[in-house]
Amino acid sequence: MKILLKIIIGFLAVVGALTIAAGTYLYIADPFGLKTLFMAPDLNTTNINAKQTDIKNSTNPLITPNQAAALQKLGIDPSKLPTEISPAKEACFVASLGQARVNEIKAGAVPTPMDLLKAKSCL
Repeated sequence: MKILLKIIIGFLAVVGALTIAAGTYLYIADPFGLKTLFMAPDLNTTNINAKQTDIKNSTNPLITPNQAAALQKLGIDPSKLPTEISPAKEACFVASLGQARVNEIKAGAVPTPMDLLKAKSCL
């Protein structure tokens, strides 16, 4: 019985060590580029500042220039977004993101990639 217990504990130790090693490698090397998916967009880059003229030409009364820049960086054209939000769409956003996050975005907070994934069906 002690031998079986030692084998199980040894097996779990090896699996744990391999999991930690693999996780560390994936975190440090980031071979799949996953870090950029979960990071908020950097709005202080020159690339976004260069696109400010495009944003001014396609104004949307519902979003701020910073929000438009972040959306453009994520590949979304702000001019194609609706200029009015119906109560049904707002209810969809609240159901997807929560009332607190919807209020933050309405106040000018920049939506994160995760926010856009959650609320994709509402757009």
